[in-house]
Amino acid sequence: MHSSNKASVDSPVWRLVQALQTLVTPDGNTAAIDGWFENVRPLTAREKELIALSAANTDEAKVKAMMGVTHWIDDLPFEAAITRQASQPTVNIEGLVAGYTGPGGKTILPGRAAAKLDLRLVPNQTRAEAERKLRAHLDAHGFPDVEMKVTGGYDPTEVAENARLIRAQKEAYAAMGVKANLFPRLAGSWPGAVFTAPPVSIPATQFGIGHGSGAHAPDEYFVIDSTNPKVAGMSRASLGFVELMYQLAGTS
Repeated sequence: MHSSNKASVDSPVWRLVQALQTLVTPDGNTAAIDGWFENVRPLTAREKELIALSAANTDEAKVKAMMGVTHWIDDLPFEAAITRQASQPTVNIEGLVAGYTGPGGKTILPGRAAAKLDLRLVPNQTRAEAERKLRAHLDAHGFPDVEMKVTGGYDPTEVAENARLIRAQKEAYAAMGVKANLFPRLAGSWPGAVFTAPPVSIPATQFGIGHGSGAHAPDEYFVIDSTNPKVAGMSRASLGFVELMYQLAGTS
């Protein structure tokens, strides 16, 4: 439709932008979905202790350089920033597309706008709860016309620090001469709850050595043949899992 009709016709793009603005605080950094924090479990004293140890043993400047950032939200100190990462559920816009974005102008009134979001959860939230609350929030704030399509997701994953698998991992790292920090929560996502939640209810976690970066980017990489003896390549990384199985067999 020609943009001259904007004086009398609603814009799907502005509707979507306005709906998205209700999901977060004005700075975009804290979720504002109705009831979003209702079931969020606060960090325990031990989890806070692990975060403090991780902050003390991590080079903040290198982390910032790797991420290409100069500061954290609200200029928080490093420990506070990673505490927030471990404790706060998020509302993120992965993509936002509408109308014409090529060179020059194009006097149109787009008929459709789309945003792709990811909502990262923490214990004790659930995927079903998140879906329900997001839909209810949009409806309550006057956006029943904004369609919501859920394409995937899962519940948060949590494993006890003293689980046999975790203890075996720590022993494996020590045997390989790798200094490893134990962090209470990983900000990344994976369907670990398939294993850790009832009815299966077994420990599940992530493990490995080597080096890679650039997750989901066109230049994502993992080192195959390492020229640095301190960095494992694919062969040593594979042997790391053999070490884990050996340690697991000897852990009661």
